[in-house]
Amino acid sequence: MSFRRNEVPPPKNGRRYRGVAVCRISTVKQNEMSLEDQGALYRERLPEFFEGPYDLEMMATQGSGELLDRAEFIDLSEKVSSGVYDFVVAEDLGRIARRIQVMILCEEAEDSATRIIAINDRVDTLESESWRQNAFFATMRHESYNRDTSNRIKRSHRNRFSNGDMVRQLPAGYIKPHPGATEADCTKAPGAQAVYDEWFDRLERGESFAGIATWLNAIQFPLGMSVKKSKWDGTLVGQTTRNPILMGLREHNRRTAVRVNRTGRRRSVPAPSELRLQRKCPRLAFIVPERFARVMRMLEARNAKYSKGIEAANIRGIRSRGTRNDSRWPSQHVLCGICGRKFVLGGHGRKERMMCDGVRSYDCWHAMTVNQSELAQAVATRVFAEIETLSDFDSDLVRQIHAEADEWRARQNTDLRQYHAESARLQREIDNLANAIADGLESPTVRARLASAEREQNKLKDTISESTDNAPEAIVIPTADQIRALARKTFLGLSVDSPEFGRIMREVVTDFYVLPYRLIDGGQISPRCVFTLNVAALQGVRIPAELAAPSIQAVVDLTRSPQRVTFRKRVCQLRESGMTEREVAAQLTITQTAAQRAAKLDREMIGLGLTDPWVPVRDDQSAADCYSRIRNDRYRFNPLPGFQSKFPMT
Repeated sequence: MSFRRNEVPPPKNGRRYRGVAVCRISTVKQNEMSLEDQGALYRERLPEFFEGPYDLEMMATQGSGELLDRAEFIDLSEKVSSGVYDFVVAEDLGRIARRIQVMILCEEAEDSATRIIAINDRVDTLESESWRQNAFFATMRHESYNRDTSNRIKRSHRNRFSNGDMVRQLPAGYIKPHPGATEADCTKAPGAQAVYDEWFDRLERGESFAGIATWLNAIQFPLGMSVKKSKWDGTLVGQTTRNPILMGLREHNRRTAVRVNRTGRRRSVPAPSELRLQRKCPRLAFIVPERFARVMRMLEARNAKYSKGIEAANIRGIRSRGTRNDSRWPSQHVLCGICGRKFVLGGHGRKERMMCDGVRSYDCWHAMTVNQSELAQAVATRVFAEIETLSDFDSDLVRQIHAEADEWRARQNTDLRQYHAESARLQREIDNLANAIADGLESPTVRARLASAEREQNKLKDTISESTDNAPEAIVIPTADQIRALARKTFLGLSVDSPEFGRIMREVVTDFYVLPYRLIDGGQISPRCVFTLNVAALQGVRIPAELAAPSIQAVVDLTRSPQRVTFRKRVCQLRESGMTEREVAAQLTITQTAAQRAAKLDREMIGLGLTDPWVPVRDDQSAADCYSRIRNDRYRFNPLPGFQSKFPMT
């Protein structure tokens, strides 16, 4: 059916009509042949609207009709405003846009004497009396089609989810056998339970998402379905950790899309509570709900300092000092044994060497540097050696601990009964307050008390859970062989510069300091490290708090000994056998002067009653001949408040 034909103006260029044909499909799922079909329709129907030759420019696009920032819609608006074209033809106004802005486009076209023809909507701007009413109702109809279709699809999805269908992409550790699988078809992957148990153990020990990601990459744990990343990272670990399906709870419609009217694009926002659906599926749970909720509260409290951004975190003193570009162990861990400040990278302009941070500000005289990799390797070697020589606990002490453990369990059972009684009281209070609000008592005081009672209840539940989880049925004290086996398992396959190795060493190695030493006969100052090895911090080692866990004081010698130290004992042995200094030097392939100095060093050690030629450098006056900064006017020795040097007792 054609429109009533008014007097059609002649072509603007005086020769041929020039027009734009709008062809659009919404998604890539639609057949592109539909664009050709629309073009064929225009050529068939255009003679009904005017006579004479015409040139038709096809504008074929694919995209949502709600989008106002589509390049094609913007281009069409510019063509209409230019006044060059005689007409724009579309199957209906929805092909141009499914928004009220198409009405504005029609009015702009009327201003520029560009005719807009929407065949199925019976809109022709040449019909000045009727086109507005038709265009208005058509625009409202096209926009409502989108909304109605969306609501129908959402309704179907909600029903299918409630029936156990609509299983979308599951996180790592689950098997979805085929795309149309229902909840009953999905299963937990073999071996995933042990991974998630360790995962949440690490979270409870305070490990970061990034640290867990490194561990997951090391054990090559699969990423899960539809993950585009090639390996685990902190963001993916955080998303997976917070997925409630891990505690056997599927959720649907946690977020919804709302339209940004300016552009027509959608943005994701949290869905209102009335739109959210939950479905219990305990068969798919890896973590019990109580533990999952407790860990989520723990993570929320731990990350609260970041809620207002990095600036707020820095105000609270979180990582306010130190390098950001390299935190490989022992960076950010080892301290200066003279002033107590951290050793930081970049010592003497070399990025791989560490030095006391106080030296830079002339607050410390301990100006030596140590190589980051060499220090890490030396300390790791000493840690392994100490663990290999570890001895068992005293048997009498073990029996005493077992007796004390029995008393401790009795006290704990009493405490648990009190906790449960208090929890029941709080629950009754919460129920009463909730019923009062439901009955219409809108009081800010009541609501505040309800929130307070719920917080107290959550804290009490966490206390009960921790007490229950940390209470073994019987104390099992590991033997030295078991500790050695756990240590080998922990460090197996880890490189010294890996983040996972650094995380473990930060727990195992404590009181970690670099100290200056010097030979008794003078020379350059060289570093030694002292640290405490906390065997109880090894993963899997559980030692009761009442039992004195093996804390081993260790020293790592980083000094580079000159020939007089290296050959001292051998020179003395050969001299006692009757050889001359010249003969000793020839046999050891050193100079006679080196042999003489070695013998002199040995005599000085005997005179002082020492077995180690290296002695501590305890003050700046003893180091003044080596460190020129001590003589600088800006230098003032200013250790951290209350810090005392950490030289081991001799």
